[in-house]
Amino acid sequence: NSGERIKIDWQGNIALSDGERLVLGAEPARDAMQVPVSAGYDTDAGYAELQSDLGGSFFNTLALRYDSNSRFGDKLTWRIAPAYLIAATGTKFKASIGTGFKAPSLEDLYQSFPAFFFFANPNLKPETSTGYDIGIEQALANGRVRTGVTYFHNDIKNLIGDNATFTMDINIGRARTQGVESFVSWQVTDALNLRGDYTYTEAYDTVLRQHLSRRPKTKASLNASWQAMTALSLNATLLYVGPMIDSSRDFSVPRLTTGGYTTVNLESDYDVSDTVTMFGRVSNLLGRTYENPTGFLAPGRAFYAGVKAKL
Repeated sequence: NSGERIKIDWQGNIALSDGERLVLGAEPARDAMQVPVSAGYDTDAGYAELQSDLGGSFFNTLALRYDSNSRFGDKLTWRIAPAYLIAATGTKFKASIGTGFKAPSLEDLYQSFPAFFFFANPNLKPETSTGYDIGIEQALANGRVRTGVTYFHNDIKNLIGDNATFTMDINIGRARTQGVESFVSWQVTDALNLRGDYTYTEAYDTVLRQHLSRRPKTKASLNASWQAMTALSLNATLLYVGPMIDSSRDFSVPRLTTGGYTTVNLESDYDVSDTVTMFGRVSNLLGRTYENPTGFLAPGRAFYAGVKAKL
């Protein structure tokens, strides 16, 4: 295939007062494809976000976004995210509610893979959603330990996903995702931080009453960040992704449960100067063999190194 995307981003931050900031933005974009077909669409988007600090204990974010898509029409989405902090106990209550909009990509609409019996669907509709979350965070041990848990729920209309035989993307009339995210963070010393995260997700096609494909129920990670020296930082992450529903690549088994997998990744940064940083990372340190999705072998152990410069 052959195509391109041209996008311009503009953002302005306006301080209305000591506790009020208005963020304005615009994002015009053009997506185009020449091969396998000549197609494209334009999206003109603009957004505004009001960030409020009301007395140092109550915070709120109110956001609006307007998308005008030349193929899929206009859509206004919004989000409200309040938070309340009790400084005396280190307790933070937080919540959010909002809507979403996602247009099908040109690949979804026009890119077929006949050799794999997978075909595009030019009749796809955009996804729309309404979701909310509510959670609490708590500081312990004079702020060196933080823990939190958040419940989330999303109702999605026209979710873009696979059909029953995994041969074409379709709009799933109604879908629901819900679950719990939790974390524990421990600042062991000024230089060493440990953090653990766990997410449990239920993702359902509420029309067919079955699990959505390629969405693991469980995901967990452990991370250690160490500022070994002023110029040297080290990072290690252990990631676990649980089993999920998928299909065999020849589609002879339309729904099967894949095994989970675990990877270890390492990263390092060394500041040569105020403007130059050398970095390195190792992905899949243990060389685990796994497929995500089924039939697509993930890379084995890989090494990367480079230089970043601020000019």
